[in-house]
Amino acid sequence: MIHTHRHRVWFALKTTLAVAVVAGVAHYFARILGRSELGTVGFAIRLEYLLPAGVLYLVAHAFWGSFWVRLLHGQGVNVSWYVGLRAYFVSQFGKYIPGKAWVILMRVGILRHQAHAASLPVAVTATYETLTSMAAGAFLGVLLVPYLGVLPSNLSGHTFAFVAVATLPVGLGLLNKLASWLWARRGAPGARPLPAPSLFLLVQGLAHGACGHAMLGLSLGLVIRGLTAELLPAGGGIRADLGATAISYVTGFIFLLTPGGLGVREGALQWLLAPRFLPTHGPEAAAGFAVVVALVLRLVWTAAEVVAAGVLYLLPVRPRTTICGGAEEPPPAPQPQPVNRPG
Repeated sequence: MIHTHRHRVWFALKTTLAVAVVAGVAHYFARILGRSELGTVGFAIRLEYLLPAGVLYLVAHAFWGSFWVRLLHGQGVNVSWYVGLRAYFVSQFGKYIPGKAWVILMRVGILRHQAHAASLPVAVTATYETLTSMAAGAFLGVLLVPYLGVLPSNLSGHTFAFVAVATLPVGLGLLNKLASWLWARRGAPGARPLPAPSLFLLVQGLAHGACGHAMLGLSLGLVIRGLTAELLPAGGGIRADLGATAISYVTGFIFLLTPGGLGVREGALQWLLAPRFLPTHGPEAAAGFAVVVALVLRLVWTAAEVVAAGVLYLLPVRPRTTICGGAEEPPPAPQPQPVNRPG
């Protein structure tokens, strides 16, 4: 009873803090959008840029989801690529619940129902996939800070001190290997070993993550061009786009209480984009245009995510039986059919 009460209080606290963050960012954005200088910016809605931007967002998550399926296969969870990617995309709805744990819980529930997969390997691999993707974003973000024009050059030019953020999955993998070794030595005879992805696979996951973040950077570039009546100067180009999306995406992830990084990601992206528009707009108009880009980017990405996850959720899936998240059960042997002999 006491545990249930504490759980409810903690959930209410998380929800309140998440609402406060979103409300604060919304108020800040409303003040910027209310300035008269924004009226000097020529806006246009060009779907020929916005629609491909949504597709690139899905391609980014396909890179990350495919890495998760590889992690599953490495732990003996032999789900098909379609079932694994379907579980990945459908579970993205869970990130809009404060705490972000629902993403992992939804993957566990989906694969337990469809593939009879054990919960622990699914949860551990989902955690590794998330941390690896965010570490790749942190690595790219700190390397590309000089192209954003946000921080002083003497600070943005010395980014290697921050690269340690990108080593978190590898460090976690080493700790996991140590824990698995101790478990195997001290565990009960016949006990199932702890899930421990290989370090080589985790390093490959950084490449998966980097490819995904590159797609997000391209998506941002298309959204910027899809909102302007005239093509803006390229500024930092793809390097600035990639740096902005990587840093803002990881920042939104770090704030665990905000659902889907809502508000935090947009605030970081507006701060990172505004300096790029200063040469063609005044300071006030540049800040306002950066807000519009951040909000439209969220809208495009969310719409693409909802459509993809909804379609995958509605498509039928043939059940596939596995043993404890390991090998697939052999099909039942065919039964002999009675032979009708002529009377």
